[in-house]
Amino acid sequence: MTTKLAKPLESATRVFSGSLKASKRRVGWLSSIRIYFVVVLFRYVRVVALTGESERCEHFLAALTLHHKVATLRQEHENTLKFAANGVSEDLLCIKSPTRYVVTRYTHENTNEIPRELDRLGEQEDVDFAVVVGSVLATRIASSREVYEARLERSVDFEKHFEALETFPEWMTLGALVRAVRSHPDIHEAGAILTFTGTVRGEAVSLEFDIYEGEAQQRISSIVRDLKTTEGIVDAKIYHKSGRIKRGEDIVYIVVAAAHRQEGFKALRDAIERIKKEVPIWKKELTEQGGKWVGM
Repeated sequence: MTTKLAKPLESATRVFSGSLKASKRRVGWLSSIRIYFVVVLFRYVRVVALTGESERCEHFLAALTLHHKVATLRQEHENTLKFAANGVSEDLLCIKSPTRYVVTRYTHENTNEIPRELDRLGEQEDVDFAVVVGSVLATRIASSREVYEARLERSVDFEKHFEALETFPEWMTLGALVRAVRSHPDIHEAGAILTFTGTVRGEAVSLEFDIYEGEAQQRISSIVRDLKTTEGIVDAKIYHKSGRIKRGEDIVYIVVAAAHRQEGFKALRDAIERIKKEVPIWKKELTEQGGKWVGM
C-alpha cells in the first residue's frame, strides 16, 4: 500500500519507503507489507501573505490545510467593529488555529501588532503555516523577507506557490531558537541559557538590511562553529533578519547555552561583535527626513 500526498501538495513532503520482508517460513502476507514514512519538511512556521479573489483564497487555504497545520489571521468581516477614540482607529482581528479561535482588537497605527501575533503563533502553537489573509493585513508585513507573498491570479496554479513555499525562509522567533538549543543532547551540561536580541531603536522609522546571502550565511555558520568549540559552551544559535524591519521589531537573535553564566555572557558579546565586523550586511536607516546607508 502506497501513501502519497495528492498533488499539488506532494511537493511539500518527502516520502521515505522501506520494505518489511518475511522469510518463506513466516506467514505469507507479511512478505507483501511495505512501510512508508511521510516526513514533513517544515520545521518552523512559514508565513504567507495571501491576497486575491476571496473564493480562490479559500480554495488555497483548503488545499494547504489538507496536509498541514494552518493558522489564519484576518479581519473580522461579520459584525466588524470600527470606532475612533482619541484619533486611534481599531478593527477586529480574527486568529484561528487548530487549537484556538480568538477575536481581538488591533490598531492601524501599531505596525508591530501583526508581527507580534505571528511570533506568538510560532512560539506557542504547533503550526506549519500562518496565513495572513487580505490586502489590508498583508501590506503590514509584506516588506519582510520572511513573508511569502501569494497573489492568487486566475492564471497561476496553486502548485507554483506550494513548490516555492517548500524552500522559503521560516518566520524565526527567539523562542524557536531557545527550544532548538534546549533539545541539544548535551544540554544537561549547561547551567545557563542566555539570549541577545537586537531591535530597531526609536529614532529610526525602520531599518533596511541588505545581506549578501551565501557569504553571510557562511560567516555566521563560522561564528557559530567557533562559539561551540569554546570551552564551556554547549550550543549556540544565531539568526539575522534581512529586508525592511520597522521600529520596535527584532533584528538579530543569539542564543547560547553555557556551563556558567560568565562564559555565556562573553560568548554573546563576542558573537555580536563578530557579526558586525565579519558578516557582509549593509544597513539603511530610514527616518522622517529620508534614508541613508550606515555601517553595521
